[in-house]
Amino acid sequence: MGKLRTIVYTLDDGTKINCRQLAKVLGVTESAARNRLNRSSNPKNIYKPYEPKAGSKRPWGSKKKLDEQKKVKDSEMWKLVMKNI
Repeated sequence: MGKLRTIVYTLDDGTKINCRQLAKVLGVTESAARNRLNRSSNPKNIYKPYEPKAGSKRPWGSKKKLDEQKKVKDSEMWKLVMKNI
């Protein structure tokens, strides 16, 4: 088998780091660390602490809110159907 290729990223301040090292420092997955390194080379952005509230938000709102909107729409449609019968 071949040697595992590890990409070493050079930051703006001259330090060199790979995604596995960054993942250990931040306590995130290697995939999350790799995404940070691909997006920016600014150490301030890369070493920024992980905030669970900042990521993975639905752009259209919470599931509870969506369910409420669906119920309102269903009741309006049901009323419309019952009027025309």
